Amino acid sequence: MYDAATMHVDTRFPIAFFAAVAALCAPVTAQTPSTAPVTGITVSATRAVGAEAVRITGTAAATRPLEAAIYARFSQDLPTVLLSRRIISTDATGRYETTLPTAPAYFRGAILTIVVRTIPDGAGASATVSVAAPNVPAPPDDIPASVR
Repeated sequence: MYDAATMHVDTRFPIAFFAAVAALCAPVTAQTPSTAPVTGITVSATRAVGAEAVRITGTAAATRPLEAAIYARFSQDLPTVLLSRRIISTDATGRYETTLPTAPAYFRGAILTIVVRTIPDGAGASATVSVAAPNVPAPPDDIPASVR
């Protein structure tokens, strides 16, 4: 996996990545039904309006360190890219909130996968967001009828 922040190949794959690959490669009879195991972590990801960033919120065990990372898929012909990673902590009630930049992922339509996992055991959760314009449409974005 390519780490865009350091411009090097990242050899540390997250456990969530290995779990997804194992689930995809397992024989159909070995796959479990559509019930997902409870990990104790929730994650919600939304685009941060006005910035090339993703706002991440969720819950996990109280006062526990977490790693939040954003991976981008630009095309089936390109490798998955690590865009941003940050160590965060939950508060006393088990809530966390952070904003991670997506600066190198300005490619509109790219699929971002946000993975939040506990440190050091790696139990986690993920969410996806599609890259779009960083701001809402404004009047200068409209083409006047006289120009069309």
